[in-house]
Amino acid sequence: MGVETAAAEDDDGDRMRVLFVAMPLIGHLFPMMPLAETLRERGHDVMVATGGDAAAVVRAQLPVADVAPPIDYLRAAVRGLGRHPVLALRSGQGMADARGGAHVFAVTNRPMIEPLLRAATEFGPQVIVHEPFASAAAIVADRLGVPTVLHNIALDNGTVIRRELLRLLTDAALPAPASTLSIAPPSIVRVDGRPLRYTPYSTPGADTPAFLREPSTRRRILVTRSTMLGDGPDTMLRAIVRAAPYVDADIVIVRPDRKTVRNTALPANIRTTGWIALHEALPHCTAMVNHAGAGSVYAALLTGVPQISTPAPGDRAWNALSVQRRGAGLSVPARSITAAHLNALISDPDLTANARAVAAEIAAMPSVIDIADEVTRSAGTR
Repeated sequence: MGVETAAAEDDDGDRMRVLFVAMPLIGHLFPMMPLAETLRERGHDVMVATGGDAAAVVRAQLPVADVAPPIDYLRAAVRGLGRHPVLALRSGQGMADARGGAHVFAVTNRPMIEPLLRAATEFGPQVIVHEPFASAAAIVADRLGVPTVLHNIALDNGTVIRRELLRLLTDAALPAPASTLSIAPPSIVRVDGRPLRYTPYSTPGADTPAFLREPSTRRRILVTRSTMLGDGPDTMLRAIVRAAPYVDADIVIVRPDRKTVRNTALPANIRTTGWIALHEALPHCTAMVNHAGAGSVYAALLTGVPQISTPAPGDRAWNALSVQRRGAGLSVPARSITAAHLNALISDPDLTANARAVAAEIAAMPSVIDIADEVTRSAGTR
């Protein structure tokens, strides 16, 4: 663990030191980065405490305290849920079960507490902003006597996740957050907290090809898969490849697995690309297929394109079903995607209209600029 850049002296009464804390996962940190960068641009001292890939990709943007090793999600799930078969079953159903998620993430929060405390003590924050699955930050904040802001990052209710996680981490009765922020569009799901417009944050260095940043003469479907799968086989991509010859659209697969690229003869209407900024490509797409991770789901909702999301453990069935219930997309198991699903996705006017309505709803939510001053005012609430 090490703090890579020291905080500046607080020589201005309006200048605050704000610490952002996230699990060492890109998908958990990125939803908070727009607020972190907005506060920095306003002259506040901002530091991020995380680890793994999340620390690596933002190191050039903000000071980073590396307080957590990379997460082996499967191992954490086995350790956290091994003695709780009912919770394991619920988590496996993917319906964002807060108790199951708390048991999994308690495994990664416990070893974070002391490194995070050391980093926070050195930095001296006046307020700590944390995402629900990094609620070790609330324990550290209590020891330092500073308030917290809970920043929801997905479509599940972070207030409940925080409560269940802290039950496993401490016996102390901790203060409630001074403020809670929610990026969830209310028509998709109602989550506790002050509404905050989802703002995309792309991986620094993402190289979106020119053809994806320009309008297409044909309908285009963007396909993206989970970053947690590494380079292993992907059932969703295999289903897409099988269906593609029967779909009147260009299909672009982002980060395909090695087997799909090297060992499969791809149909003529499929192209592949590496890392891209989804918010640059999606305005020029007709639809999206994704793994139901919150970041990808939000990217499609923000742009107003209908999506197929594939339900899976964790919160991914919840995400997919929430979008389907709103009429802004379809929930389809990865291996079950067919040409009929893809053709419906690009031709059903109701799916498109509902997706655009959600995009308008997101656009009307308060921006990070609107919220930034509220976050710094939280420093005086304890």
